[in-house]
Amino acid sequence: MEDLQYIFSLGFSGSDVGRAVLFAFFIAMIAAKKRPVWRLCLWGLILDQAIWPIAAQASAGADIHSIYASIGALFTTFLDNVGIYIVRYAGILAMAALFFAIRSKAAGRPAVKAPAKPAHA
Repeated sequence: MEDLQYIFSLGFSGSDVGRAVLFAFFIAMIAAKKRPVWRLCLWGLILDQAIWPIAAQASAGADIHSIYASIGALFTTFLDNVGIYIVRYAGILAMAALFFAIRSKAAGRPAVKAPAKPAHA
């Protein structure tokens, strides 16, 4: 039980909540019938966990070797951090789906539903 609490606390630490809400809000804004929320959340997770930290290091003036070391550490610790990634993805997905439902309700149209398939005899 302690491990699960540790994973949840790392999944959304205090400084990451604002960024996660912002990601979820913008994901809900660009979601559509051809771009489902869950797929956009995967791209958001990749942006949040891989691209954003590396871009921040580069813009802060870190040398290329430390950036390469961070990229290597991302791949070598992937299996250790998979629980954190799942918690983070589920949180972003839940918030994005909520924002998407609010957006659809405010616009007066139902949330995206799959088209009905014809019945075959």
